[in-house]
Amino acid sequence: MERQFEAGPSDAMAPLVRREREFSADFAAMESIPGWHIQCLQVSRGALAGHSVDLHLPAIQLLFEDYRNVATNHFGCGPEGTITFGVARAMQGVGMLNGIPWRDGFSAFDTRREIDSIVMPTQLISIVVDRCLLGEYLWHTEHADIERWLSDRPAVANDASLAASLSQRLHLLLDRADARSDAANAQALRHHLQQGVMELLGPSIVDHLYAARSDRSEAPHIDVVRRARDYLREHQDDPPSIGQLCLALGVSRRWLQWSFNEVLQISPHAYLRAMRLGGARRMLAMGSPGVQVKDAVEAFGFWHLSRFSHDYRSLFGELPSETLRRARLRA
Repeated sequence: MERQFEAGPSDAMAPLVRREREFSADFAAMESIPGWHIQCLQVSRGALAGHSVDLHLPAIQLLFEDYRNVATNHFGCGPEGTITFGVARAMQGVGMLNGIPWRDGFSAFDTRREIDSIVMPTQLISIVVDRCLLGEYLWHTEHADIERWLSDRPAVANDASLAASLSQRLHLLLDRADARSDAANAQALRHHLQQGVMELLGPSIVDHLYAARSDRSEAPHIDVVRRARDYLREHQDDPPSIGQLCLALGVSRRWLQWSFNEVLQISPHAYLRAMRLGGARRMLAMGSPGVQVKDAVEAFGFWHLSRFSHDYRSLFGELPSETLRRARLRA
């Protein structure tokens, strides 16, 4: 049975479901993707900015995203029972996908596993496909079995020319949807566009991703990073030192450092700092009545307001008071 992505009108004769989001100030828009349970953390300096267009077909979700100027850590789960493909172009640097280096190219991961990625500034198209639909299509058209293909790690083909070709063809599908987005013959258009996506994916998967699946084991390093992240969340008001974190996790300092570098290309100390500053930003961006900057300072274990303000501005490009002021004006 095909998975139906719920993101608006479900009537077969309604116009195509198309959502636009701007990424700015905080991560609420970036995280509000129907069907996804994803969190984002900014890990490089700059003011967050970006834009996305979401297109929803009967059993496929297309996300056209433009991450403009900062690197972010995305972690969590995609829609249950799906496989997600990524087409990345104009990536500024090297990202990571569950510990695998990721550049301009084509990638895939199965949502039976969590994603833990570093997304550099890039133009990214995500294609979320119902696993049963994809499995049947590939078996009949390519005689390929995908049931266990991505069960333990993603597949990444770092190929800029392939990414350019796929991106161009997917944008043509988006343009076709925009040109014919009225309710007339909407059901036929949805299925026509979906068929076009499947015909594009089939040979690209078999010709490029099957051979690209990494033999590296992600489990030990991913497990350490995720346990560390959970521990840091539980102790955000009294953040541990690296030594205390190693003791709590039962790992050596060297193994902790290696795990964070392998999965996220960032040191544990820098990630701890980004988590605390990101938590403070979320708190201030809510603009709740009565909340002051000093409340965020206390809630996330900072000792000095001036040092907090300096680090906050260095990472996000604005003072914490400016974040709070904008949130209240928006409210």
